[in-house]
Amino acid sequence: MIDVSKLSMKRILKLSKHKLVILMLMGTICLILPVQSRADKKPEKVKISQSIYPGLHHFFDLVDPEKNVSFDSGLVARVMEFIEEPKNDDTLYFADGVLGMPSAYHEFDSHTDLRKITDYAFNPDIPGIATMPSSVRLFHWLDTKGQRRQTPRLDRYLGDLDTPVVEKALQYVEITPDTNSGAYYGYNLYQALIVFKYRQRKVLISLSRQADVSSVGKKGYVLGKDDDWDYFYSDKKGLTIPALGWVSSYIYGSGAINIYYEIDPGSPKVRCAMFKWLRAGWSGINMVQRKHIYKGLKRFARPFKEIMEYPSLPPVEVLASDFSQIRKFSDDALRAKMDIHSNILKRRYNGDNHNGKKWLAKLLADKDHWSGMSREAMESALVIEYMKAVIGKAPTADIEKLMEIEPRQGFSLLQFAPFSRLSSSCSKSALCKVNYTDILRNY
Repeated sequence: MIDVSKLSMKRILKLSKHKLVILMLMGTICLILPVQSRADKKPEKVKISQSIYPGLHHFFDLVDPEKNVSFDSGLVARVMEFIEEPKNDDTLYFADGVLGMPSAYHEFDSHTDLRKITDYAFNPDIPGIATMPSSVRLFHWLDTKGQRRQTPRLDRYLGDLDTPVVEKALQYVEITPDTNSGAYYGYNLYQALIVFKYRQRKVLISLSRQADVSSVGKKGYVLGKDDDWDYFYSDKKGLTIPALGWVSSYIYGSGAINIYYEIDPGSPKVRCAMFKWLRAGWSGINMVQRKHIYKGLKRFARPFKEIMEYPSLPPVEVLASDFSQIRKFSDDALRAKMDIHSNILKRRYNGDNHNGKKWLAKLLADKDHWSGMSREAMESALVIEYMKAVIGKAPTADIEKLMEIEPRQGFSLLQFAPFSRLSSSCSKSALCKVNYTDILRNY
């Protein structure tokens, strides 16, 4: 972020008119924003020891398509030691020197095992957005020619792991609206996945480095609370910050290292450690601060942990079956379902439920928006609605109507616990004799 107070008058006069306008607007915004109370405790910022930097550089060498580097677990041992070390919850750790961008680190423990994480979050039969609904809208893997390919099936590698496994590819990602600027972006990532053992414990590492400058930022809206996972994508260039709606913003560069480490093999516990570097803004000016990145990491962590630890999370086979049905809908069927979806959102946010956002009704009533959505965007909307219903964030009646799923024999198909409880006595239950996919109506 630019500190306007440190710019000399001579330097200011050398700036282009465009940048001068931006600086004036930034100054105006600073004047109208409320001053933070001194009672609000900011997290302490601590620079991560440079002893782990060689390991971080090694990770990014692995994901660089121009470098032919083999994974060396010895080079990243210090990174793994850092992840094991105790840390203060109210501290923002950072490692800016690695990629020359602002950075932040965040970790959390998920009370599950690594196989469950690979089954749900790294499974070609389950869309990647299903486990990161507040961070990513569109997500798919690409081959070297830019054609879509399947997500690597990592569970097959979780055996003895005598030899590390490395999978490389390209990804396309479109993120959800940024909670600071309101913009959303699409971009390509160089991606590498590593599965190996460290101190006889299984580790999965996801590496990414942005391949090019993102598409121009477009206006996106968080309809309710961010934890509700309801977003509106306008397809119109700009930010939702007052007086900056016209800005052409971009993500210039980013890098991420996500490490899933079975920190305690004796119990279901995986430490999820995330390093993130980011540079974004407009007119070549970086507007990203460490606190923004830190907030984004926590935004990813909350639903991931919530979903992975949800006690009645449907079996992988059930999710895969339902998501395959979404992929089978015709384009016309998906457009009809977007009409239903828009009506569901209108009911959620009409009247007293608009959370003070009176512009919501106008957004949701835009029929051209819903009819103009791409097929992937429509499928994404259904996947997110499905996941909300599965973990109790939305009424099951909404998704039953949206996907044309009907309750049978007193059960909603989204109340999966009864099915799993019957699995041990299938011979005595008529429900167990019905193939799950046969229960679904003709989509």
